[in-house]
Amino acid sequence: MAKKLLLMVAAAALVLALVGCEDQEFDKKSQADWTAEGWEAWKAANYPLAITSFGNATKVDPYYPEAHAGIGWTYIRTHSLSDAAEVFEDAMLYADQPGTTNQIRQVIYMGAATAYEGMDEYALSAARGRYMLNNLNGANFKFTQADPRVTGYDLYIVLALDYYGLGDSANCVWAINQMRGMIQEPKNYQFTNWRNTTLEIERLIGKDPS
Repeated sequence: MAKKLLLMVAAAALVLALVGCEDQEFDKKSQADWTAEGWEAWKAANYPLAITSFGNATKVDPYYPEAHAGIGWTYIRTHSLSDAAEVFEDAMLYADQPGTTNQIRQVIYMGAATAYEGMDEYALSAARGRYMLNNLNGANFKFTQADPRVTGYDLYIVLALDYYGLGDSANCVWAINQMRGMIQEPKNYQFTNWRNTTLEIERLIGKDPS
């Protein structure tokens, strides 16, 4: 995986050079500064620069979890979901280091849940999402580093889609009712059939408050 990331960083640096942007030497800034630059590039949809910046952060500190989270979310934005899932799996291990905040862990686990759901790996996605809820206060998740529109509501959307994909009506209804509660609707949805459940999930996605 390290070789793959280095290739991505090299490719991104080449793209930047072609458009007249000079990559800075990675050791001139801290891993936190490089990561902050990565998020700014990510927000601006400059994904080659984001990969370069996050990659430079990992050169300063190969185990810096937030930089790996940034690489993973950049892969999600560029629809490289299998690469994203691989990066997030490593980032989960790095996040076990003392001093890693729950907020960073939430960013990592939400990324993993999102990547796996997009790959139709519903059981893996649901496991990461439930870990967030059980251990990281995932219902209050807010992606404040870069994009406040990724929230706990989005986590329940992912879980509802996971359980829909798994054919688990009970847990799908549970996730639906969690969303309903978050937008001040009665948490009394009951399963009748999958068609109606599809319509309800679509309705709730349209009511995303973020």
